Amino acid sequence: MRLVSRSHACQVIFALLCLNFGHASADTRSNGRHMDFAFVLLKKSELPSGDAIVRNFGVFSADGQTITQLATKPSDDGTGQLLEFDLSTCGNAFVTLLPVPVPNGEADEAARFSISSVGTNWKLPPHAAHLLVTLSGSSKAPTTARLSCLTSLLAAVSKSSTAVGIYWGNAGATHDPEFFDSVARSSDLTSRLMLWSGVSVARESDGRLSLLSLGMKQLELPDLMLIASKSMKGQDALATFFDLLAYEAERGKPIPEGDTVGRTAEERIPVQYVPSPLDNGKQVWRVEFK
Repeated sequence: MRLVSRSHACQVIFALLCLNFGHASADTRSNGRHMDFAFVLLKKSELPSGDAIVRNFGVFSADGQTITQLATKPSDDGTGQLLEFDLSTCGNAFVTLLPVPVPNGEADEAARFSISSVGTNWKLPPHAAHLLVTLSGSSKAPTTARLSCLTSLLAAVSKSSTAVGIYWGNAGATHDPEFFDSVARSSDLTSRLMLWSGVSVARESDGRLSLLSLGMKQLELPDLMLIASKSMKGQDALATFFDLLAYEAERGKPIPEGDTVGRTAEERIPVQYVPSPLDNGKQVWRVEFK
């Protein structure tokens, strides 16, 4: 298993600094602000209508989110235009057209980590350009609230454009726009975690299904490795997987080693911490169903 490269994300952080968005830093935090971003991949190189984004945002908004368009102006580097919005509960958002594909096949590689490709073998169609969608808000805001705002905005931008994919680099996944649209219509945490974290699917030596999350670092939480029992169907394993991620996210802190989790009050599966199969320097919490 291999995690997708983050080189384009690093290039984007540098570009944001050059564009003087004002709140970005090397770790996307500065002066009490936090920046989240993802990419909408386009069939045609064109900036969507700001009015359409505002209109479609209402389809996906959650927790009282509202949006107001502030400006359409040339980007600071002179290569195109950007749209600016005020998201009342979340901060300022920018949508910038980059008239080239995401380089190095990163977005294509990440498609296999979206559950929109599980069982469907969905692959990212060719894209001619991409939109950089950024959200800059207070670093004191709950992480789940920030990511939920970005989710609603991405869905609105996708629905307003010729989107062929949504590449969420920090989730390690590129999602099918139809899947993203469908999931983003629900505001519950379990559903939105399906967009915030990709999943790496593998098989243990005995044939059991293994699932590893890729995006929990965004919530400053460890990723989950779930080993399904031989009797567990794939859909049941995925449902349990995201239920456990939602439980961790609701807690807001890692589940202690030795604590138990389960699908029922009677089921008690111990939590263990082990090196990540993708990075021995990081720990993941492991739950094994016998």
